[in-house]
Amino acid sequence: MKIIEKNDKISKKTIQRLTMYLKCLDKFSPNEYISSEEMGVLLGLTAAQIRKDFSSFVTNIESCIGIRGKGYNVKCLYEMIEKILGINKQNNVIIVGAGKLGNAIFLEGDIEKPRFNIVGIFDITKSRIGKEYKGIKISNVSDIPRIAAEQKIDMAIITENKSIAQQVTDIVIQSGIKAILNMTSLEIKVPRDVVIEHIDLNRKLQELNYWKKKAE
Repeated sequence: MKIIEKNDKISKKTIQRLTMYLKCLDKFSPNEYISSEEMGVLLGLTAAQIRKDFSSFVTNIESCIGIRGKGYNVKCLYEMIEKILGINKQNNVIIVGAGKLGNAIFLEGDIEKPRFNIVGIFDITKSRIGKEYKGIKISNVSDIPRIAAEQKIDMAIITENKSIAQQVTDIVIQSGIKAILNMTSLEIKVPRDVVIEHIDLNRKLQELNYWKKKAE
């Protein structure tokens, strides 16, 4: 199945919705069919929005439609979205920061395998380096370039203390890693050719508190 973006202006909201569609399809049997109207009801979206999202990509989605009036074949649509998101293959991930947050993500973070495979954990604290969790030994941050050269690393999760978050991120970038998930409260700066997603728990709690107050 060939996937081509119609333009380079695909919005973050479109990609976020694609992940919603994938989760929705998980609830159905691969042999079932689902229409954009049915999916819209389940997700609180319009059928037009769903069709517009799919139309942002040139695909052979017609082959997913099957019998007229039944909607999309679940298995076909699921595989199409997987390919758009690039999760139809294994993506190697490293965690930079072996403190409480880093360990929680690694040990209990429910990261989907084999889509995302954690292949390394790194830290700067001497007392942590050398410890082993589930067969992965914690390495020094200075080893990131070597590990990155030995195996293809697709992305890094930054959980180090914010005081050194930019410093360790610079090492990650210099190692050729182009996708970063920033779990610190520091607004890390990266070059234009590196994609970064910031998840600041304090800011999310502030947003949540606003909506809580509005609902009272």
